[in-house]
Amino acid sequence: MAKSFKVISFPADISVVSLSDAKDHLRVGNSDDDTLITNLILAATQAAQNYTNRFFINHTLRMDCDTWDETEYFYKSPIYSSTSVEYYGTSATVYDVWDSSNYIVDKVHQPARLLLQENKTYPTLADRKAAIKLTYISGYGTTKSDVPQGIKQAVLLMIGNWYENRQQVVVGRVANEVPKSAEYLLDQYKIQVA
Repeated sequence: MAKSFKVISFPADISVVSLSDAKDHLRVGNSDDDTLITNLILAATQAAQNYTNRFFINHTLRMDCDTWDETEYFYKSPIYSSTSVEYYGTSATVYDVWDSSNYIVDKVHQPARLLLQENKTYPTLADRKAAIKLTYISGYGTTKSDVPQGIKQAVLLMIGNWYENRQQVVVGRVANEVPKSAEYLLDQYKIQVA
C-alpha cells in the first residue's frame, strides 16, 4: 500500500507577506536589499509550509492511492475544495468518476479526510497500483490576505533572523535555523503526516 501526491498547478506567488510588509518589519527604508528580502520571503514561506505540512496559498494537488483505506487523510491540508474522486473500477485502464453524493470531504478535521456518506459503500477497485486519484485544492485561499496572521508573523520572524544573520554560524549558535518564536507560532498550524 502506498499513497503519494503531486502538485498539478502552483499559484503565481506563494509569498504570504509583501515586500513592503517585510521591509517595514526589518525597518529598511531603501531598495538596496529588495532582491535579498524578496528571496528571504520566498525561502521563509517555503520553510513554514514544510514545517506545518500545509500549503498557504491555493495549490491544486493530485493524490494517488492504492486502496480506499489510504484516502482517509489528505496530504497538505487545509482543503479549500475537492474537485474529484476517480478510481479504476471494472476497467483497469480508464478512471471512473465517483459521484460526490457518496462521500464527504471533512475540511474541519486536520488533516482533512474523505468519509463515506451514511449507507454508502466504496466501489470495487481494479487490482492495480494507484487505483484511486483524488484531485483537490489545498490552501487558505488565493491571496496573502487569506492566510492566518500567526503564519505571516512567523514568516516575518524568520525573515528578520535570516536578514540580520546572513552567515550560517553566529558565535555560540546556528544562525539560519527557524527561530523558536516562529516555531511557537507555527506549531498551532502544524499537521502530523498520517
